Amino acid sequence: MLTAVLAGCMAAAVPGSTAAQTSGAATDSIVYLPMNRRVAVDERTGSTRSIGRGAVGKYPSADIRNQLTGLIPGLEVVEKSGTTGISVASDQASVLLNARGKAIQYIVDDVPVYITQLQLDPEQIESVTLLTDIADKAQFGPTAADGVLYIRTRRGRIGGTDVRLSFERGVSVVDRFPEWVGGVDYAKMNNYARYSEGLAPLYGTLALDGYRKGNPDDMQYPNVDFRSLMLKDTKPYTRAGVLIDGGTKAVRYNAHIGYTGEGDIYRIGPTSDFNRLNVHTRVDATITRRLRADVSFFGGMTFRRSPMYGRGTTNTDELTAVLSDLQTIPSIAFPLHVEPPTAGSGDDEAIGRGRTIYGVSSRYPNNPVAALSENGSYTTKGRTGMVNATLDYDCSSFAKGLRSTTFVNLNVYSMTRIGKNPDYVAYVYDPSDHTLGAMSPTHRGEEVSDKSLKDKYTYQSLNLYERLSYDFARNGHKLGVTATYYISSVARTGQSSYDRQQNMIGTVSYSYGGRYLVEGVINYAGSSRLRAGKRYGTFPSAGVAWVLSKESFLADAGWLDLLKLRAQGGVLGYENFGAQYLYEDDYQVGSNMTFGPSTSQGGWLGKSSTVTYPRTNLTRLGNPDLGWEKRKEASAGVDLRALGDRLDFSATWFYSKSDGIITQMSSILPLYMGQRNISTYQNHNASRRHGIEASVSWGDRAGDFGYRIGANFTWSKSKCLRYNEVFTYDYQAVAGTALDAYRGYVYLGKFTSEEEIAESPVQVFDEKTSVGDLKYADLNGDGRVDSNDQRVIGHTDPRFVYGLNLHFDYKWFDLTVVGTGRAGYQIPFTNAYFWNGWGDDNYSKFVKEHFNGDYPRITYNKVNNNFQKSAYWLRDGGFFKIQNVELGFDAPLRAGNKCGIKKLRLFVRAANLLTISRIKDVDPESVDSGVSAYPLFRTFTGGINLTF
Repeated sequence: MLTAVLAGCMAAAVPGSTAAQTSGAATDSIVYLPMNRRVAVDERTGSTRSIGRGAVGKYPSADIRNQLTGLIPGLEVVEKSGTTGISVASDQASVLLNARGKAIQYIVDDVPVYITQLQLDPEQIESVTLLTDIADKAQFGPTAADGVLYIRTRRGRIGGTDVRLSFERGVSVVDRFPEWVGGVDYAKMNNYARYSEGLAPLYGTLALDGYRKGNPDDMQYPNVDFRSLMLKDTKPYTRAGVLIDGGTKAVRYNAHIGYTGEGDIYRIGPTSDFNRLNVHTRVDATITRRLRADVSFFGGMTFRRSPMYGRGTTNTDELTAVLSDLQTIPSIAFPLHVEPPTAGSGDDEAIGRGRTIYGVSSRYPNNPVAALSENGSYTTKGRTGMVNATLDYDCSSFAKGLRSTTFVNLNVYSMTRIGKNPDYVAYVYDPSDHTLGAMSPTHRGEEVSDKSLKDKYTYQSLNLYERLSYDFARNGHKLGVTATYYISSVARTGQSSYDRQQNMIGTVSYSYGGRYLVEGVINYAGSSRLRAGKRYGTFPSAGVAWVLSKESFLADAGWLDLLKLRAQGGVLGYENFGAQYLYEDDYQVGSNMTFGPSTSQGGWLGKSSTVTYPRTNLTRLGNPDLGWEKRKEASAGVDLRALGDRLDFSATWFYSKSDGIITQMSSILPLYMGQRNISTYQNHNASRRHGIEASVSWGDRAGDFGYRIGANFTWSKSKCLRYNEVFTYDYQAVAGTALDAYRGYVYLGKFTSEEEIAESPVQVFDEKTSVGDLKYADLNGDGRVDSNDQRVIGHTDPRFVYGLNLHFDYKWFDLTVVGTGRAGYQIPFTNAYFWNGWGDDNYSKFVKEHFNGDYPRITYNKVNNNFQKSAYWLRDGGFFKIQNVELGFDAPLRAGNKCGIKKLRLFVRAANLLTISRIKDVDPESVDSGVSAYPLFRTFTGGINLTF
């Protein structure tokens, strides 16, 4: 029925569909910047990296950060965890966004935000711009010193009212989930480990045959597949929304309501999911001929339901505890369920009557299935509200080109976690004789009737600015001058003082004939972290550009659309709102001063027995000379567009020095200064980073077929210039090495004979070194391998980050593919999946697959020598991923059709589709995913967009 109705609304084949138009110009002509600034791309002296609304939203994810993967050159998006939903507690944990080696600041409509508190839907976004050059960042102040991701939300438009409906539904499938051995393999490997040290194996043929039956409740030979019972490999994903916009010259309006939902991978237990509802409205009205007002409201609510695994109270990622138990508890440790002994105490019998009884052991006192099923649940509710109001007044009656902009913002967030955590009933199982003992002393079936508050968090920020701007243009000369006064104040749970900042920003820009561009910025900023007299700093920056394509000597180059050389340089203060009042002394009251005879307790005077007395002691020596940490930066680049914008190329060289980093000076100041256990801070550490960013794309059209192919890369390298350290040997120094330097032992191979061990330097990590142990270099030649022999053996940040963007369209069909990669770095295999294989705990499949091979020798007692940071554990971390694929169909509709549908789009999407890497056991993007955090997922969805 629906198909027949839509068929009547569709037009005959007409070339030049919506999809077909996407292969045109590579960039928009206007870039929107903080402080309500709007600048033509060709008139900027910094690098321009901006995307519009059409590019955002194709990646199926609840986290807007994932949806930017591979879209903006110079922006590295790293997914560390596939956690369900978004938690305010993990602002920079599950997804990292970096630019030029720094974590960027998010600014939404001129407001610095925590992106996990202000959780945006892609339909709310008008444009996203990355700012990394110094003069661009300086126009927002010190909080922008590490780079800005400026998100501009959608505005209303002039025209009739449009109603856009969107719906997307799909499933997320676990990509790589590191596995652990089952009961039979565990028994064999444990036997081998014991035998290798002369211990009697525990599991004979009869036991192995019993474990092969896989009966989780067998009292003799239990074999519990905890992971299969507790976790599944899929979770649902849903997104839906309604967007209304339109308006006249007098009033423009926009309203959006959106829903996002995700399931979880728990197979049993309480309901676990994430649901979010966003509401966003904006009205932009021309009140008088000179006065315009813009008011917007954002409201959001999130609901995260999850098991209270392990009876936790404030834990927000229960899967971490689940994974830890799965990696520790062997499948054969105890039966899943048990029958209580008939001769138990009356109290125990009463507690367990009518309830499921679980097994535990003295070594493993928790039953993972029971904890997931019966330890209760919680609901975390997040509420966000943000109100922006802007008044823009044309002051031309005072001076032509003069304009005033007043902006005020209030941003609040509140989180409450409410739940209850009852307990299960368990009896202690003895694996040595397969008998059941008494009821577990820690799991006696405590019941909880009422829910209670488990955690809470609040955040509130107030931001205001007043901006005066003056624009003048005559005979090819263009002059722009601005003066902005900006203040902000932030209060949050767990912080006794406010984060306050005050900025005065002045800018001057000049261009002649659109060929010669000059701009300057003066930032006068104040920070509450510093004392009066040091609190304010002045930071200048400037930029220049030369548009060669407008010069007369290139007038005949009709193939050249734009050729521009540009450069920026300057200094900007850095503010991260760290510890406050470091310029003041800090005292604490304690009772640990000991008087008495000289004993092991440190007493020195008085009685025959030690006595402690209350005292007030200095714990921090204030430094009134603390000043601003500074970013000293320079960049230069070239922008090229040619052949009717078919070719688009941009390249930028950048240099950044972080100087005067506030540092705790414990390593440098000697003890004779009397500062034992007393901290003091100075502007000491310094580092630098330099590199190259480049992007190129080519697009064209031949009839109904169009395409654009793009690639980008960033190469960068860092160095520590000054560091708070004391070292004995030059190779131990941090200064002079990369910021991501990885230090450990130089691996020389494995010991192959007792003679080799005897002739080698002593390795001090164990009482005895044996054949098969790892061999390390004695760098200082003292005949011992110890901590003094560690040096830089690798680096853990990629030297190269690159991306690939492909777009093809034919008539009403279009295909978009986005890929990203990293290269030139090492990943240490040192998490629990790689470092295990001793004692009675479980074994990973990595250990099993390298058993008696490349893996260090298997022993029952841990050989500390083999689990030291060394080159043996480093692997090439390079990988390439197809991050996002979308296949879409824009239906050709008849104008004024009876359905009232203006646009209809059908699509299918996939995220994290394919990984190419030498690393096979874990995900190279996040080696801890599936080990100590949620695994990463491949997501497949389909959906529809309708415009009426």
